[in-house]
Amino acid sequence: MEQHLIRDCITELHYCYGETKPGNESREPQQQQIAYGMCIPSTCSGEMDRMELLKEWQHNVHIDNVKNNGSRALLDADDRRLLFGDCTKSRHTRQWWEQPVPLLQFAFDMVLVGLISVATVLHWRRGGRSKSLRVQLLLSFSAARNMKKMVQMPKDLQSTITCMFGLRFLSMVWTLIGHSFIFVQAFLSNVDEFKDDLVDNFWNQWITNFTLSVDVFLVLSGTLTAYSWFRRAQQPHSVEARVGWTAWPYWLRFYRHRLVRLWPAYIYTLFAVTTRVSVTHYHPMWPPTDPAVQCPKHWLENVLFINSLTDNRCLPWTWYIGTEFIFYLLSPVFLLALRQSPVYGLSLVGAVSAASALANLITMLQYNFPPTQMLWKQPPIFSPDFIKHHLVIYIKPWYRIGPYLVGLVLGFVLAVQSVSPQRKRSEDARSFRFVWAGWAMACGAGFWSVFGLYPALQGWDWPLYHLFYGSCARTIFAIALGWLIYACHTGIGGPINWVLSLSPFLPLSVLSYSVYLFHMIPVVFTYMISPFPIHYKSKFYVLIHCVIQLAISYGFGMICTLLAELPALNIERILLSPKRELPRGEHCVEEDKRNGYGSAVDGYDSGAMRMAVPSVTVEKDVEESGGYSTSCADEEEDEGTEKQSDRNRH
Repeated sequence: MEQHLIRDCITELHYCYGETKPGNESREPQQQQIAYGMCIPSTCSGEMDRMELLKEWQHNVHIDNVKNNGSRALLDADDRRLLFGDCTKSRHTRQWWEQPVPLLQFAFDMVLVGLISVATVLHWRRGGRSKSLRVQLLLSFSAARNMKKMVQMPKDLQSTITCMFGLRFLSMVWTLIGHSFIFVQAFLSNVDEFKDDLVDNFWNQWITNFTLSVDVFLVLSGTLTAYSWFRRAQQPHSVEARVGWTAWPYWLRFYRHRLVRLWPAYIYTLFAVTTRVSVTHYHPMWPPTDPAVQCPKHWLENVLFINSLTDNRCLPWTWYIGTEFIFYLLSPVFLLALRQSPVYGLSLVGAVSAASALANLITMLQYNFPPTQMLWKQPPIFSPDFIKHHLVIYIKPWYRIGPYLVGLVLGFVLAVQSVSPQRKRSEDARSFRFVWAGWAMACGAGFWSVFGLYPALQGWDWPLYHLFYGSCARTIFAIALGWLIYACHTGIGGPINWVLSLSPFLPLSVLSYSVYLFHMIPVVFTYMISPFPIHYKSKFYVLIHCVIQLAISYGFGMICTLLAELPALNIERILLSPKRELPRGEHCVEEDKRNGYGSAVDGYDSGAMRMAVPSVTVEKDVEESGGYSTSCADEEEDEGTEKQSDRNRH
């Protein structure tokens, strides 16, 4: 009986934590934010109760610290304002198999696994072609078909931006390493030594400034969106060459296809992480956030891609997907402007980029924000509230659009050059000076963007420099990356293009979207199951964790891709493409009549366009509109052609 009461008491505890920040009059360097945590009964976890208890705990910790160590490193409670963090349950009261929702998710997984098994066996025995709609839908789940799509290089390498295979994978690795170095801090016994070692070393900025990896994804996304759209627009009599603002059926299909690409893997991960992953393990540490608590309240914000416009409570690392989707919603404005007049389009891009930079500058001044998030040390010259920085400026679309616009312009330039009759002449006209000037500019701008944060990290009082870096560095970094992509695709990338285009990068890049969705779970999990506390000795220990975390993430990425992502895209092609019983071209004419586009013109092979442009970003870059031209593709039932065009939807 006594043990039962103790167990009930333990399961009804909440872990609450709060943080402090220095008073306005204090600017001493040693006055960093201090976090306080304590376990309290769940009945006392109301906001007023927990704040009072945390304040009392803060006061007691300060007294003990001064009494035992004679240290004044911690300020009096009156000198620091306690900011409430959050409360999480200490443990789940029942095993996952005793709860209905996790069981439902597990059963759903088993149904998908069963479908994949049956479809794969059927594919091996009967082949990948069938006239039966039911069989086609079942074969959409075939692991044999879908895994071949992930590893098969496109035939038309000349019209494929192959360097993006490597860029996407390396950016995913960069993102995971940065997040791992952030979250390990909560598990270290000598966290101050870790911070000093990381922040004070100039060359460690590839870690401390890792948030630039997000801008890589934005550039890739914008480039693929514009490149594929303008490649089609350059074809004779293509619908993209004449579609206008009011062609609602076309633009609705443009967005529909994007949703089909994003939703299946996103919703699957959201459901799995919320209902099962967060309740299937025990560990001595409390997690920083609990998806099982936050996501049931805020999941709809993620599904509607508006989590970057709100407080971003559920799977907070997915703010990027919402932000990039908003950019995709706005992309037709820039696509049509560039098609109408390059001068007009470039002027619009420049004006929006300048407005975004100005908004960054004004907000930094208003809140005294640093140039970017300071996730290890907060220099005293800046506001120490990095959570406010994250919510106010870091995740908001209007502050992050610059790199995406750089990608749109780059895609436009590459598409125009790739089909222009003057391409060979322009390639021959590129001088030695032009090539070297481009590489020098890109290397200089890229190096400054990555390593130019050092003055802010050290707290140097260079206000104008910090404002310029914070408002322009991401766009300048995007321009440098844009040159790299341009050079690789136009034949002046040399060994860099060869390395980034290696075939092993292809399946790794295809999986990156699902990996990105899940990667934060193993990042936290591997530290939570490690002996606590961890004593930091060198970065090598953390990097070993990163390798393990990356392997786990790609394992889940494979599962998510085979269970949700690729089958959904296959089903979209089967159900939402025009009927195949009409001779080639006739269903295109019928679709044109329905949508008011006029008559179709033979000779435009949109299937080749899909094959030429595989998607390249962690959030599923679109290389097609999902509209008219996509619907008129895949007329040939040849299995090889089908596999090739299907794979490049990714």
